[in-house]
Amino acid sequence: MPPLEDNKLLIQRLIAGGHNRQNAVAAAALYSEDALNHTRKVGRAGMQAVFETLYAVFPDFHYTIDECTAEGDRVVCKMTMTGTHRGQPKLPEAFSGMLTGVAPTGKVVKVLQFHSFRIRDGLICEHAAVRDDMGMVQQLGLVQRP
Repeated sequence: MPPLEDNKLLIQRLIAGGHNRQNAVAAAALYSEDALNHTRKVGRAGMQAVFETLYAVFPDFHYTIDECTAEGDRVVCKMTMTGTHRGQPKLPEAFSGMLTGVAPTGKVVKVLQFHSFRIRDGLICEHAAVRDDMGMVQQLGLVQRP
């Protein structure tokens, strides 16, 4: 299989076998020990902590890959995240701090996200995302549209 397809399959495994099963250990296992998240070195353990936070806030966390493109060592995906707000973040910086101290609303969100991954030696070594966090907090009723 061509390397580009291998890279896309790795991301599909991350989504299907990790995130969509709310399995932080399985998801983090696909990251390198020195992985970067949003330019910060967090490693595999740091990614696991991030994932545990995502699943604590949204226990039914689910991604749908809408589009996925691979070039060189990069994979970029347009995704839709859905989930029901039932918990609070374990990491205060999660969700850009927007949900820290916010009581669970029980509301379902549908959020457009773009994720960029860099692959090295069959593992994700770098991740960054752009998310519609404002749309998410509006759906949760925490911010009104102007």
